[in-house]
Amino acid sequence: MKKELKVIKKKKHIIEALKRCLEQDVYSQVSLEDVAKEAGFSKGGLRHYFPTREELYVALIENFFNQIQRDQIGVVQGLDLDKNDKALITTLFGIEKFLLDKKNMRILINIILYGFEDEKIRDIIKKFIRNHLNLYATTIRDLKSGVEVAESEAQFIGRITQVILLFAGILEYIDPINVDTPKLIEFILTLFKHD
Repeated sequence: MKKELKVIKKKKHIIEALKRCLEQDVYSQVSLEDVAKEAGFSKGGLRHYFPTREELYVALIENFFNQIQRDQIGVVQGLDLDKNDKALITTLFGIEKFLLDKKNMRILINIILYGFEDEKIRDIIKKFIRNHLNLYATTIRDLKSGVEVAESEAQFIGRITQVILLFAGILEYIDPINVDTPKLIEFILTLFKHD
């Protein structure tokens, strides 16, 4: 058991090193040697834990997306909230992770770019995006309790929310204008409540 924990700890250390590399450079320029150096490993030592670049990126993506989902679900479920507050917290969380956190945005952009080249990576990204969409759709249905909401409508509004948060984050990363976060929250909540 101790050996397994040690392996998990070392893998996590390597993944964190990859994140730091992606904060500085684009995925296509980050080699396994760069990650090994950043992590304090030899290239062979890194390959012991992640034999291929794809395996390393799969671990990064799963770690990155799972942490975001765990945090978001934990915050919403961990509090005794009414449906309006739950929608607000879900929206705030999306803004914090994708609009205000520039490091997350840079890592996410790199992950998405890699997904264009590798179907396995793209499938993992797709799974996260779908789970995230379903979280928004559930929030929308809960907010409109008592009103019949078609699944397609809830998913459409959820997808629009994803698009707004993701692209606002990308644009703010590239060309910041300091988006008025309260106005953005208000706009998204209006989408959630729209009949």
